[in-house]
Amino acid sequence: MMKKLYFDWTVSHSNTIDGPETDEIPATVPGAVQLDYAKAMNYKPYYYGLNFKQFDWMEDEYFIYRTTLDFRCSSYECAVLYFEGIDYRYRIEIDGKVYAESEGAFTPVSIDVTQFSGRKVPLRVTVFPIPKLFPSPRNRSQAAACCKPASSYGWDWHPRLVPSGIWAEAFVRVFPLGSPSDLEVSYILSEKYDKVTVTATVKVYGVGMFTASLISPDGETAAALSREVGEHETETFVLETANPSLWYPRGYGQQPLYTVRISGNDTVERRIGFRRSRLVRNKGSEKFEANFPKGPMPSPMCLEINGKRVFAKGSNWVNAEIFPCLVTDKRYDSLIDLAVSANMNIFRLWGGQYINREHFYERCDELGIMVWQEFMLSCNRHPDSDHYLSVLEKEAESIVKRLRTHPCIAFWCGGNELFNSWSGLTEQSHALRLLNSVCYRLDRYTPFNMTSPVYGVTHGSYVKVTFPDDQRRNGIYTNGEEFIKAVKRTESTAFTEFGCNAASPKEYILKYIMDENNYLDCNDKNEIWTSHHAFKAWNESCWLGVGEVVYFFGGYDSVDDLVEKSIFLQNLCYKSMFEEMRRKAPLCMMAINWDFNEPWPCAAGNSLVNWPAEPKPCLDSVRQALRPTLLSLSTEQNRYLTGEKLKGTVWVLNDSEKEIPPLDVSVYLITGDSKKLISQFRTPVSPAGENSVSGTFESEIEKDIPERFSVQLVCDSCPEYNSEYCFVHNLKETYLPGKKSAASFKEDFSDFLR
Repeated sequence: MMKKLYFDWTVSHSNTIDGPETDEIPATVPGAVQLDYAKAMNYKPYYYGLNFKQFDWMEDEYFIYRTTLDFRCSSYECAVLYFEGIDYRYRIEIDGKVYAESEGAFTPVSIDVTQFSGRKVPLRVTVFPIPKLFPSPRNRSQAAACCKPASSYGWDWHPRLVPSGIWAEAFVRVFPLGSPSDLEVSYILSEKYDKVTVTATVKVYGVGMFTASLISPDGETAAALSREVGEHETETFVLETANPSLWYPRGYGQQPLYTVRISGNDTVERRIGFRRSRLVRNKGSEKFEANFPKGPMPSPMCLEINGKRVFAKGSNWVNAEIFPCLVTDKRYDSLIDLAVSANMNIFRLWGGQYINREHFYERCDELGIMVWQEFMLSCNRHPDSDHYLSVLEKEAESIVKRLRTHPCIAFWCGGNELFNSWSGLTEQSHALRLLNSVCYRLDRYTPFNMTSPVYGVTHGSYVKVTFPDDQRRNGIYTNGEEFIKAVKRTESTAFTEFGCNAASPKEYILKYIMDENNYLDCNDKNEIWTSHHAFKAWNESCWLGVGEVVYFFGGYDSVDDLVEKSIFLQNLCYKSMFEEMRRKAPLCMMAINWDFNEPWPCAAGNSLVNWPAEPKPCLDSVRQALRPTLLSLSTEQNRYLTGEKLKGTVWVLNDSEKEIPPLDVSVYLITGDSKKLISQFRTPVSPAGENSVSGTFESEIEKDIPERFSVQLVCDSCPEYNSEYCFVHNLKETYLPGKKSAASFKEDFSDFLR
């Protein structure tokens, strides 16, 4: 049977490729050179304070991994050396000879090393300095001409800390001749879903009798064939079965999973699920010029799984760790379980980050979480050069072949924000044409989108209130427009990045980021607050949200007060935003916030979950907003002045596959300990998968209403549908409401791009 052999490694570094080496230390594989030297040199935790800067010296060094190959195999066995991931450019030498030299973190390397059986030979892996398109400035554009994730070069939620090293498993596999290896699987589901054809390809080492099987979810054999395999490089098996059980996202059906198994003198297998995914045009999104389209119409952004239209509600997933080697199966489980508990059914795997390990996709398969998978392109002017495109093609092929059997992969996407002034790509850019062709060739029946956003799709806002740029830059927050008003105006087919900024809880900040003295020194001159993204991450006041606290409350009394109020507003606004986007169905069929998680501790940001996997208070608000069925309140704003009227419309939101009968609903105004009935009505029938308006009401904001109040929607017969909405009554007379037109609140990205 197959054996995996692991070896002990060391690592050293040099400032030239074959120059003198220094500081040879024990190395952990899988790992990162930064973590090895941090351990050997007693560095302080990289996530605390400004400690991430300890690693700056490593960016331009060569790192040399060494071990000794020492194994034995019989004349009936062979041995293959595997590297599942080396980050990023590398050279592999065995016994002084170069056996592989390339770049790319996501393409495995395999080398037949049978000839070295019974000998002790040196194995050396040289990892080159991190790629930089130009020496300075030190920003994400340095990654434009490589396939290394750009987020590591610095982002508004990620420090400048670029991982390097052998980040995935490295081992020698010894196995008997007549064994299959390197299983690749694809399938075609018939148009009527009544037959599936599975194609499995394996590498073959030696002659043997092979059996290919498709095992159904109940453990029975759905299809099988056997034949003798000759001694040649690959062998392909085709299996067919009728009426396969289909995979659906959670809330729309079950998640049956099959197993493809190839057996000879050894066995390889992988799970697979069957579904037909399509991106179809949203109902009501057709826009024609002179009876036919002369330019782009809003792009199809409604996911249809096996013929069922799905409202995609979820979040943007980013690296779970700065160093991908640190992400454990347990971490994946913790984060994904939090998304399930929040009633989500999709992750957008944002471009510009590392591709997740297999366990992430397996859990999404099992739990019915759809995955929008982007490649590693984000916010850069990626070139049309032959070298860059050759590496991109190799990496893309490896990614698609590995992930295409996962039914959770709802569609592929070239990358993040590529059609804009700072990236400057178009649908004719070679990188995007290439990625489209790879996905078509290797996974034809899964959709492909060039980028996000595309025409008809919205990114932003990432703040709760938008201020005129000239006033915001000068710290003036008397004129603002709540983002909820902008959402109501749009005709977007999808919101695929939107956010509510806020501080992390004080206890979290003191635990992971800074001491009490720095906490109290909360301003944009404090480098710890700034480096952990509270200030100047996107514009002057982000992500802490000073401006919004002034807009809603008229100000704050202390750092504790600022932090608490920003968290309160994040809870309030995430709930209202998600529900407003759901109310726009079927024109809008995606509500995906920025973002779900973080790779290190942020003092402030948009995420729903703090690193490593600590849910923020706002996650519960999102859970409430994403329930399959609920009573939902639509209002024009979340902040009121004395004398204004709170005008509410009550909806029934119903993503479920069952009809909701009429409900008797009571509306209560909650002010402190007081509960006042302000409206009652009976809802109409709510058809399966549809939203419906149920009633309206109006209530004046009198001067004795406290600074924080709420409205409850109550149905005694179905309390699981009940909802509560918080609002702010701004009591500070220093606040001036302003009379700016909507156009004056257009957001300026220039500060973020510098």
